[in-house]
Amino acid sequence: MSARESIYVTDLGQSLPQIALSSDRRRYHWQVVPYETAEFSGRMLIAGPETEAPPVTVPLGVSGWHRIFLGLWSNWTEDLARVRLTGDSAFVKVNREAEQGSFADNYSLDERYWKSADLTGQDLVVGQQSAGLSQPAYVAFIRLEPLDDEEVASLVADREDSSNRRLICMNDGFSDFGRFRPTSREEIWEYLEPFRDTDFQKMLWCPGAGGDVLTYPSAIGSLTGSKTRDFPRVVDRNIAESMQILAGAGIDTVETVVEYGHSVGLEVHISQRMEAFQCCPPFEDYFTGEFYLSHPQWRCVDIDGREIARMSYAFPEVRELLLRVFRELATRYDIDGVNPIFNRGAPFLLYEAPLVEGFQSETGLDARELAEDDERYLHYRARVMTGFMAELRQAMQEIGEARGRPLEISAHVLNDAESNLFYGLDVKNWVEQGLIDNLIPYPWRDDEIDVGYFAQLTRNSAVQYYPEIMPRTMPPEEFRTRALENYSAGADGLCFWDTNGRHQRLKEWSMIRRLGHRDQLERWDDGEGSLHRTVPLRSVGGYVLDKYPPHWAY
Repeated sequence: MSARESIYVTDLGQSLPQIALSSDRRRYHWQVVPYETAEFSGRMLIAGPETEAPPVTVPLGVSGWHRIFLGLWSNWTEDLARVRLTGDSAFVKVNREAEQGSFADNYSLDERYWKSADLTGQDLVVGQQSAGLSQPAYVAFIRLEPLDDEEVASLVADREDSSNRRLICMNDGFSDFGRFRPTSREEIWEYLEPFRDTDFQKMLWCPGAGGDVLTYPSAIGSLTGSKTRDFPRVVDRNIAESMQILAGAGIDTVETVVEYGHSVGLEVHISQRMEAFQCCPPFEDYFTGEFYLSHPQWRCVDIDGREIARMSYAFPEVRELLLRVFRELATRYDIDGVNPIFNRGAPFLLYEAPLVEGFQSETGLDARELAEDDERYLHYRARVMTGFMAELRQAMQEIGEARGRPLEISAHVLNDAESNLFYGLDVKNWVEQGLIDNLIPYPWRDDEIDVGYFAQLTRNSAVQYYPEIMPRTMPPEEFRTRALENYSAGADGLCFWDTNGRHQRLKEWSMIRRLGHRDQLERWDDGEGSLHRTVPLRSVGGYVLDKYPPHWAY
C-alpha cells in the first residue's frame, strides 16, 4: 500500500459546477483554499456553518475497484461533510475525531478510509450539512487505492458471508432529527446508508421519545412537538418542524426507515423506552404525553408515599398502552422485531396499592416496612413485569403467525442480576420461559456489565446475548479489545447504543464496522497507517503552519 500505488485527487478546485466555487469566503459557494504538505499540495474545499454551499462533484477519472480514502481538515471548528458516489442512493456524514472538549488538530490533515467500490463511471459528490444545526465542512483530498482481482474476489466473498453479521446498531429516532432537521426521504436514508456492507445485522429504531409521544402517524398518541408552543431547545424545535413537514408531505418516518433499512441489508426492530412518559420543566409539554397527564392514579409511589414521575406497570392500563403501541407498529410496518428498552427510566413499579395489598395478602407482610432490597418483595413485584413480557410475546406471536414471519423480541436490560431484580426485571425467568430472543445488557449508571452472568444465563438457551459496547467513543484498539473480551466471555454479538453518533467518526468506524469478524480479531492491528493516518500540513491559504503558525497570536 505505497503512495506510488495510490491515485491522489488533491485539486478539489476542479469540482463541478465551477460556479459553485469561489477563491474567497462567499455564501452559497465552496471556498477553494490552497494547501501544502511534505508529500503533496492541492486545493481544498471549505464551507462555513452559514455558507449553505451546494453539493459539488469531484471528477475521479478512474475505473475498477478501489479503496476510497478521504482527507479531512478543520480549523478551530467542528466539522461534518456529506459524501457519496454518483451511483449511491444517499450521502453519508463524515468528520474528524477530536479529543473531548477540544477541536481536532489544526496543523494536519486526517486521512480516513471510507469504503471500497467499483468506481467505473462514478465520481465523488461532496455536500454540506446546512439543515438543522448546520456544520462547517472541510475536504482536502481523495486517495484511491486500486484493488487487484484477488482482493476484489475476497471483498465480495466477505460481503456475501452473513456469518460475520452479528452486530446491532441503535438509533434513538430523535437526535438526528434535532441535529439535521430532515424534510425528505433521502435525508432519512442517510441514517441507514453507513451500515451497508458492514457487520451490522439489526437496527433498533425508536419511533419517538417514548410513551404516547411518537414520530409517526399514530392512532394512539400525539406527534412529537405538536403540542409545544415554546420549545426548550433549538433541537426540539427542529424535531417538531421536521415531523410536521414530513407528515404534511405524506412521508412516514418509520415506513421510510424500514424500507431503506431492508434495502441496505438490515433487519429493522422497533424500540420503545418503557418509562418515557414525562419530564420536568422546561420539557413538560414536549416529552409529556396525554396518558401521563390524564391518569395520575396510575403513577408510581415510593416507599415513603411520595409520587414518582413514572407510570406503574402494576396497573393493567399502563401495560396495555405499551402493548397497543407495539401492536400498532408491528401490524402497520414490515418490521423484524420489537425492542423494549428497560435501561432508560427505571423504576417501572414500586409500592403502588395493588402491589402492597397483593403482597400483604400473600405473605402477611407490609412491603413498606421491609428493606427496599428485600428479595421477597422484589421477586413478588417482578412477576408483574414477567407477566407483561409474556403478554408482549403472545402479541408478537399472533401478529407473526398472521403474516407468516416471526417477530423477535430484543430486551435492553440493566448491567447485572441484582440491578435488574431490584427494578422488577427477572431476566433469568424471561430466558427460561423463552419470552425474549435477544438479551442486551447495558452498563446501567456506568457500572460494568456482569458479562459472565449473562453469558451463563443464555449459554444453553435459544436466547442470543449482545452486550452493549460503551463508552461511545474510544480508540480503535480499545474497541477491538472490548470485543475480544466479550466474545471470549460468551457473547454471541455486540450492540452499539447511539450508533448514529459513531459512524461519522471514520477512524473509530473503521474498526467498529467489522467487529462481527469474531474469529479474525486476534490477528488485526488498529488500522493505523492502513485505514487512517495523519498528514502534517506545511501551509494553508499561503499561511505557514509548520513553524510559527498564526494561531499562536490568539
